[in-house]
Amino acid sequence: MTYQRPVFFPTQTQQAKMLNWIAIAGIVALFGTAIHAWFALPETIPIHFGFDGKANGWGSKNFLWLFPVVCFLIYGMLTVVSRYPQTFNYAVQITEENALRQYQIACSMLNWLKTEMVWLFAYIEWQIFYLANTETPNLGIWFLPVSLMIIFGTIAYWLFQSFLAR
Repeated sequence: MTYQRPVFFPTQTQQAKMLNWIAIAGIVALFGTAIHAWFALPETIPIHFGFDGKANGWGSKNFLWLFPVVCFLIYGMLTVVSRYPQTFNYAVQITEENALRQYQIACSMLNWLKTEMVWLFAYIEWQIFYLANTETPNLGIWFLPVSLMIIFGTIAYWLFQSFLAR
């Protein structure tokens, strides 16, 4: 027998609206950077960076369009998915009493992750633009650990909130 979760549609909070606008601004910035870089950069640019942050792969400037397009798709997908929180996997049992709060927490986590990912992509795009004309392109050794801490820190924070709201 399958358990049917309550279906609630949490209203969008002011914070969610603000995060969505910040994410949209990031997508606009991504497309703006890609357009500007398309005309300003040489045909070959750094497109891959190792764990140490140093460029270790070079390719066509067509790569500049990957981040805006992927980011737009991720934003759209997470926006649509967040409308169906009853279908998510949860770390706690969902009941009639806690369903609305758990759904709100899950949607907040998605909004934060969506915004962080958009701006992470915008940062990488900007760095590719900035580093394309340098002799030794390097994102820095802290880029990967800090990015992972931000993403997984967000997930950990919202999971903790979910456990508190059981």
